[in-house]
Amino acid sequence: MNTNKTGYEEVAHTADLEIRAWGNDLESLFIAAAEGMFHLSGIEDYEEGFSAIREQISLDAMDFEGLLILFLEELLYRLTEDYMLYDIDKLTINDNFSLKAKLHGTQIKSYQRDIKAVTYHRLNIQETEDGYSVNIVFDI
Repeated sequence: MNTNKTGYEEVAHTADLEIRAWGNDLESLFIAAAEGMFHLSGIEDYEEGFSAIREQISLDAMDFEGLLILFLEELLYRLTEDYMLYDIDKLTINDNFSLKAKLHGTQIKSYQRDIKAVTYHRLNIQETEDGYSVNIVFDI
C-alpha cells in the first residue's frame, strides 16, 4: 500500500479502467475514489469566467459499497451531463449507510475518457490497519 494516508492509483485492467483508493476513514476513502474517477476521465480544461456553484447531496444505500457506487454515479452524471467537476468541501457518512456532501463545482470544457458506469465488479471496501481501501472498476 502507498504510504500516503489518503489517495488513489490506477490499476492495470484488460478492458475497463480500475483504481485502488485508500483513506484513513470512510469519508477520505470516498473522496479519494472521486478524485481518482475524475482523474481517469481526463479533465482537459476549465471554463474561464464561469462562477463556481455550491450544492448539497444526500444519499442512502443498503451498505457502504452501494453508497460508494451511488456517490460516484452522482458525480459521474454531473460530469458527463452538466460538464461539472466537483470538489467535496464536506462529506459525512453515517453508520446507517447515509451520506451528506457539500460540493463545490466548476464548469469544464471537456474530458478525454467517457466513463459509462461505476461497477460492482470486485468492489469490496476493506478495513486495513491504516484505514480503508477499495478497488473500483469503471465501465468504458
